[in-house]
Amino acid sequence: MTGLVLVVGATGGVGQHVTRKLMARGEPLCLLVRNAVRIRTLFGDVPCVFVGDTRQTDTLTPAFQDVRAVICATGTTTPVGSNSPEHVDYQGVRNLVEAARAARVEHFLLVSSCAVTKPDHPLNKFGQVLTWKLKGEDALRASGLTYTIVRPGGLTNEPGGQSALVLDQGDRISGMISRADVAEVCIQAWLQPKARNTTFEVVQTQGAPVDDWAALFAMLRSDR
Repeated sequence: MTGLVLVVGATGGVGQHVTRKLMARGEPLCLLVRNAVRIRTLFGDVPCVFVGDTRQTDTLTPAFQDVRAVICATGTTTPVGSNSPEHVDYQGVRNLVEAARAARVEHFLLVSSCAVTKPDHPLNKFGQVLTWKLKGEDALRASGLTYTIVRPGGLTNEPGGQSALVLDQGDRISGMISRADVAEVCIQAWLQPKARNTTFEVVQTQGAPVDDWAALFAMLRSDR
């Protein structure tokens, strides 16, 4: 494969792990961030960094040059205002999707959340975040792009690779998962053809860590 992997939200919890894992693999990558000040501290020398804002479409186009895949791990910590879930988890994702489609990106992977189809879930008290994440998912599914939507359970800062993982579809499971494991799931889903055009939930469970990613993804059903 040729071209760059564009990581959006690289300074966030999951995004940091995704970026480091891609760097460790030697993958050519580019980072799209709102503020580049922390990049060198977090990752050292990254040759390709674009400053942009997913809420502002005119800042996105330059970052998509020579991009073959997008891993979007954005999210907000503010329930209201210009940085609310509506603006970040829906409008920002939609803007990225439109930019990716215009650039003919080969694969768009979005980190979403378990329970997005459950409007009465307690998390929705935070600016209707689950509702807006679902709308962001819908924009990606309707785009015509090849995509993967990863819905992790509650996020922890525990080390990755310490336990088994469970994948399911239909928003039926709940649980916890480390940010490091979510990042590894993203990388593996990007690599595994079986994960193309799928939406799935993932949580940790008791048991041995994953040693056969192809087998784990084999159970997935395509959305199309």
